Amino acid sequence: MWIRYLFIIFVVLFSHIYAQEVGKIVQYEGTVKVYREKKVKPYKVNEPDFPILVKDIIKTKTGSLAFISFVDNSKIVLTERSTLIVQSFDTVAAEKGRVLFKIEKRGRLKGLKVKAKSVVIGVKGTKFIVDMAEDGMNIYLKEGRISVRSLVGEFIRYKQKEISEFEKFKKEQLDEYEEYKRDLEEEFREFVKEFEMVGGTAVSIKNGEVRDIKIPFFIEKEFELLDRF
Repeated sequence: MWIRYLFIIFVVLFSHIYAQEVGKIVQYEGTVKVYREKKVKPYKVNEPDFPILVKDIIKTKTGSLAFISFVDNSKIVLTERSTLIVQSFDTVAAEKGRVLFKIEKRGRLKGLKVKAKSVVIGVKGTKFIVDMAEDGMNIYLKEGRISVRSLVGEFIRYKQKEISEFEKFKKEQLDEYEEYKRDLEEEFREFVKEFEMVGGTAVSIKNGEVRDIKIPFFIEKEFELLDRF
């Protein structure tokens, strides 16, 4: 009999941990659905403060937004046609679309981990956007620092080198500037398993190649969504 009681206690405790609430959808616009394990049909979010559990999958439809607040006060915004999977208390996976993150520091603990395609982003106190496409992804870092690690092989990391305006002028006049840029790109190519980004920078990752890009104006404006809740 005591074995049966122990089994029941174990099941109850396991279920409590397994169904741990990690945050809430505090606001939403349009159609937002939450797919929960062992549930045949998804929940349609129809009121604020909808609870989010470990293993939940959140999806937004066209013209929709989901504003998620985690228990540690970190914030995530799903723009339209985006998908986020809550894999554990400290790991989420951005599966589709464009997802915004504002991650709070957790003292000396490691911050939230964000997975996207074949990379994992280590985060500790920062604000960034992951924008995914079928053939790659862009990462826009507004502030703080993040590390980006490949889950399959190494990145081919291309680094840009700044040259003086005078040198640029000379190269342009000699019609050698484009060739010079290509030479620089080849010269500063390296193979790395992981690299770091600092605030105000952005990269494009495609077919294992990483290149620096600019943060466009519409992305700068989109960061303002993180200040709405």
